[in-house]
This record gives sequence, C-alpha cells and structure tokens, in this order.
Amino acid sequence: MAMKDEIKLCLLAEMTDRLDVFMSAQGFNRTKASFVYKRMLRGSTQKIDIAVQIHPKDNPTAAAAIYPFMEILVPPVDVILNKMIGKNFGLLEGITGGTSKQPIDFTSERAHIGRWFIYQPDSVPRVVDDIRAFIENSTMPLLDNYATPEEILAADKQNDPRLARDRAQIMRVVAAALALEHRDYAQEIMETRLGTAGLRRRYRQIYDYIQQCAPPLR
Repeated sequence: MAMKDEIKLCLLAEMTDRLDVFMSAQGFNRTKASFVYKRMLRGSTQKIDIAVQIHPKDNPTAAAAIYPFMEILVPPVDVILNKMIGKNFGLLEGITGGTSKQPIDFTSERAHIGRWFIYQPDSVPRVVDDIRAFIENSTMPLLDNYATPEEILAADKQNDPRLARDRAQIMRVVAAALALEHRDYAQEIMETRLGTAGLRRRYRQIYDYIQQCAPPLR
C-alpha cells in the first residue's frame, strides 16, 4: 500500500474513534471515507475539511501535514455575490476567493500555524486529539455565530480577527449588506476600504451594482 493511502486510512480510523462523536454532537457529520464534516445551521451549510498534504515541503521530515479548512455557504449572500461579480473573477483574488473558506488557524486568538504534522503512525492519535481540542476551543465558537447575513455584518462591524479580511472577502460582506437591503452600509464599506481612485476604477462594477440596488427617489 502506498504511504499516502496508508496515512489517509490511519487518519480516517482515528477520526472515527476520536473526532466523530464530538463533531456529531455539534451537528456535523461525514460519510465513511470522507475528510469533510458538514452541518446545516440557520439555513447555511458549514464545512470543516481535514485536508491532508503528503510530504509537506516546509517540513521534509514529516510524512504528512494535516491542514484543516472551514467554509460557510450562506445562500442569500452567495446569490448576490455571483450577480455582483459575474464573470469578472479577478475581483475575487485573494486568500478567500470571495468565499468563507479559510484555514481554521485564523479562528485562534493565539498565533498558530494551523498545521499538524504526522511523523509515524503512532503520532496520528495525538494529532487528531489536538485538532479536536482546537476546533472545540477556537473554531466552533465562531461557527456557532456565523451562519446568516446578519451575523456576517455583525462580525464585520466588530472587526472580528478570526476571519480573513482580504479584498475578496470585502465583496462577500458587501453582498451580505445588500441581502439585508443595507445599501448605505455596502456603499460605506466600499468607500472606506476600496475608495482610492485606482481601486474605484478596478471595482467600478461593484459600485454600479450597489447603485442599481438603491431604491428609486420619490
């Protein structure tokens, strides 16, 4: 059996024994051979992907690195974001690509590389236990309060440091504001964060979209 397959099988077995019960108690489930946990919360889909990288270049002595990601799909926001961007995907360049997908290490208040290294098979149980503790203490508190357009705006207004804040993510916050018909806030975000002359030209279609959403004058 190839090392990649052996590591993945070992990791899946330890996830079944050490992580599934906790995740299930939070409403997350996964299929037997999957590394992705999913749950529905207040109309949104939340995911945690226990991604595996074999022979990580930044640690050549490790057999693998476990690099979990989280993602939240909020349908009302995603629909507007797609309409705003159209085919101009260059506006979503960045860490997040305009989605809420990001490494879970962002959710920690303390510096954390967000990666767990496997050296030998006997290190896998400890790694899975560490990941569970991290998700319980850092990631789950964010996910429990980040599932609706209202909660996206609340996190933005609080400058929540647990979320990536690249330009692509600004587009998502603008879409959340428009989903709630908070056009003034959407315009304010653009003016404050993407309001220089050069950025106004680059994001002209977003400015135009916000104006198209504005109610007609009476």
